[in-house]
Amino acid sequence: WLSALESTKWLQHLAVLLKSALLVVHAVDRDQRPVLVHCSDGWDRTPQIVALAKLLLDPYYRTTEGFQVLVETEWLDFGHKFADRCGHGENSDDLNERCPVFLQWLDCVHQLQRQFPCSFEFNEAFLVKLVQHTYSCLFGTFLCNNAKER
Repeated sequence: WLSALESTKWLQHLAVLLKSALLVVHAVDRDQRPVLVHCSDGWDRTPQIVALAKLLLDPYYRTTEGFQVLVETEWLDFGHKFADRCGHGENSDDLNERCPVFLQWLDCVHQLQRQFPCSFEFNEAFLVKLVQHTYSCLFGTFLCNNAKER
């Protein structure tokens, strides 16, 4: 099982995301410099890095209310392609569009939460429930690619 996990390079992806977010945090907080984050297409890595940086920089986003605001602004309002990435939409058969981008980000949040449990108002169960409902299709929150479709 561990070798199968290793072959996905999942942990390497998480490490790169966390390091990238830390670069942003150091530029903003320590060096007092403005930062522009824009990855190749802007849909996937950009919200991962920006949302992680905000989570690290501002304790408000580590509260339940703040985390909800963070997901709404950096993922939902930003226009992350949940339908395509989670396989909920018209392109659900196109495996090239599917990618666990939001799940990777939640795993990064989980890693931070495990290291600094007293810094978060919510726990692992909250994140697990969020993952479940990202893929459950029970609510319309994560079904579409943008606010207009939602």
